[in-house]
Amino acid sequence: MKRLGLAALLLALSTAASASAQHVVEAGEADCSTPRRALLTFLANLQEGDAHPEQATRCFDWGAVRIGDHDRQRQVAQRFKHVLDARGLYVQMDDIPDEEDPADTLRVVPFSNTLPQFYLVRKGSQWVVSAETIRHVPAWYDETFAFDVDTYLEGAPSWLTERVFGVTWWQLMALLLLLAVAFFVRWVVTWVAVAQGSRLLTTIVKTLDRRLLDRAAKPIGTVVMVLLLIYAFPMLRFSVDVNRVIIFGLSVAAAVSAVVIVYRLVDVFADVMAKRADDTETKLDDQLVPLVRKSLKVVTVVLGVIFVLQNMEVDVASLIAGVSLGGLAFTLAARDTVANLFGSVSIFSDQPFQVGDWVVMQGVEGVVEEVGMRSTRVRTFYRSLVSIPNSKVADGVIDNYGARESRRTFLKLGVQYDTTPEQIEAFCDGIRAILANNPAVKKDGYHVYFTGFGDSALEIMLYFFFVVDSWADELRQRHLIFLEVLRLADALGVGFAFPTRTVHVTTRAKEKELPDPKRPDEEALGAAVLAFGPAGALARPTGPQISHGFYPGFDRPEGPHGGQGDDPDADQADSRE
Repeated sequence: MKRLGLAALLLALSTAASASAQHVVEAGEADCSTPRRALLTFLANLQEGDAHPEQATRCFDWGAVRIGDHDRQRQVAQRFKHVLDARGLYVQMDDIPDEEDPADTLRVVPFSNTLPQFYLVRKGSQWVVSAETIRHVPAWYDETFAFDVDTYLEGAPSWLTERVFGVTWWQLMALLLLLAVAFFVRWVVTWVAVAQGSRLLTTIVKTLDRRLLDRAAKPIGTVVMVLLLIYAFPMLRFSVDVNRVIIFGLSVAAAVSAVVIVYRLVDVFADVMAKRADDTETKLDDQLVPLVRKSLKVVTVVLGVIFVLQNMEVDVASLIAGVSLGGLAFTLAARDTVANLFGSVSIFSDQPFQVGDWVVMQGVEGVVEEVGMRSTRVRTFYRSLVSIPNSKVADGVIDNYGARESRRTFLKLGVQYDTTPEQIEAFCDGIRAILANNPAVKKDGYHVYFTGFGDSALEIMLYFFFVVDSWADELRQRHLIFLEVLRLADALGVGFAFPTRTVHVTTRAKEKELPDPKRPDEEALGAAVLAFGPAGALARPTGPQISHGFYPGFDRPEGPHGGQGDDPDADQADSRE
């Protein structure tokens, strides 16, 4: 069975070969009865080594362009053949009709995309190359060849036209010279792009990552090199098959290099934007730069693939139509991802918080670390990392503690019931003096008043705000104010109350006279209040400097146990800053 199948395959191939051979126009023959045979007459009779220029010119509409000189006709036909070969335009004969009267066809265009002015028309019973095509040949030739190679070869030594490995010596030498010049041009263009790019960008930002600019400049040099090769390679007069492969490869290389340029320029642009974002007060734009970088790269890759496919002569429209059906199904399956993407856009446009803010959202309390394309990451105060989908962040309630203009302190102090009204008034005045003397307290919004009679104490309310940047600073200032309050109470003879309990005993101890409690007069009370106010003798708004404080980040001072000293007022890091 295998032998019978092989025999049938060979018979089918031989039949197809014999059938196609019936339509082949041999060199030295002329047949203009069909579009395919007219093209075969033109091309087959101008093959190198077996050329018949007289026969090749038979299927041209010379009468319409009034070119009667046969030498001129042969020159035009030969130059047209050189143009097609140099541009790598290989005629696919199977796509050309082989009927004398093709249905619904008034003209046959072999290259509708790349060379639409080249077409065949029917004239009487003959198919001929159109007059418009003949008129365009001189312009095409001048565009393809910067100079006439044949003119230079006429006076060249004969050994230059001898062949080695299928090419002449002059073609091989010219190719090596062209490659050397192309790589030199690439190096020069890359150097110029780096120098000019650095000069331009330094006017925008002070510092720039030179490596990013170097990586972006290299494909610029590659594009220029490839364009030079595309322009000069046709002048080397290689065969149409060689030119077709080389020009196709160079075109794809130029398209890919162009996409790489845009892709790497995105990194340069993002680096410039990151440097400028560092100079702004908001932190959210620092997070916006990576998101924009990723989005631009995705867009660049998608459009770049389409651009490269177009240069590879792929039907992109049909491809996109097929991808769109799959894309619809994918979008339906990934609707949550799309919702999160739009949620990130909403976050960056509305800016309800910044990176580093202390927030409460979706039941999570912590510090915002990153805003990505899908989720927002929050570092909780027990140091875990929680990721919240951006769609929920955008739709939910956000309590941003980091956006507070000031930080409130509210408490009630209980003093003993035996405190005199004068002492209470002086105590309230003294606390207000302490608040007025503290630079971190908001001066237009503090209140200190005697507000009630508690079960075991007279209640004094403290209500004020700190204008500080972090929770650590707030704790530090609260600590200093409370120390001042304790010192004020001691100076005024005010005692703090605590819950009391009555105890009944069956025996009685010997009564003992207790000294009268300290009762400063009004003049002494007023002097004590002033002493704790601004520039007062007893005022210590920065607190007593007992030691270095041992705050977070503290280095032990030099001494018998080693270590380095540190400033007690150094900036303290805290998770709630």
